[in-house]
Amino acid sequence: MKKKLFIVAIIVIIIAAFIVAAIGFNVDIKYRKHTSIIVPIGETFNDGDIKKITDEVFGKNDVVIEKSGLYDDEVSIRVSDASDEQINNLKNKINEKYNVTQKIYVPIGEDYNIEDVQAAVKEALGTEEVNAEKESENETYAAIEVKLLTEKDLENINNKINEKLNVENQVSSITSTNVITFVKVPRVRLIDMAKQYILFTAIGTLAVLIYFVIRYRKLGIRDVLQDALTVLVFAELLYMSIIAIVRFPVNKLIVMGAYAVYFAVLVYLNARYMVKSEKKK
Repeated sequence: MKKKLFIVAIIVIIIAAFIVAAIGFNVDIKYRKHTSIIVPIGETFNDGDIKKITDEVFGKNDVVIEKSGLYDDEVSIRVSDASDEQINNLKNKINEKYNVTQKIYVPIGEDYNIEDVQAAVKEALGTEEVNAEKESENETYAAIEVKLLTEKDLENINNKINEKLNVENQVSSITSTNVITFVKVPRVRLIDMAKQYILFTAIGTLAVLIYFVIRYRKLGIRDVLQDALTVLVFAELLYMSIIAIVRFPVNKLIVMGAYAVYFAVLVYLNARYMVKSEKKK
């Protein structure tokens, strides 16, 4: 029976080796090349509603949705890829669902016509629904009421105001709160992810092997070392082979599982050597 199980395990490892060589592991989207988008909604929201929106915007692309922000009023969206058009579409659908509004403040100067500011913003956003007024406490700033914006929207607003009012503002000078931000995240190699655990694992394994050698030296130092290392490596190979075949996403949960296997094997080995030692006595 043990021999048959061993043969099955070897076959599983060989199949997994071909799969990994051909298409690699199914790595979690957090560790693949992807786009990370933060959408500040400003109120609590339902994950299901956001999922419907992302399904409409990104289609079949892999998407991970998480609540973020101090009061869970922001949504973090990870998607395999996102174009400017898709992000703009996402903004529009979020605005439709939650009617996000905000005031942005643009420094202009002492003498300007607020209607010119309003016209510039309308042109930049392609909408007629823009309210603008001089900021009550400091009229050198224009207070503009808008909906949720993207970083591209802010850039367009800044460019149109600079052009229309003959100023030279930078986008960073605009004060805003509800802006969709996104960043292209590069791929994380599995070897890089594993590096943070290698030293700890190596030290722990060395300590355990020394313990085995000292306590069970009568079983033969070479036999104990060879057996322990073989079983540990084989168990981890079999575990990762199963992960590769079933295409479970590789993430920190998988690493925790690998350590669970590691500790279970050490407990098994210790119990086995203890039984062998008792029999030898």
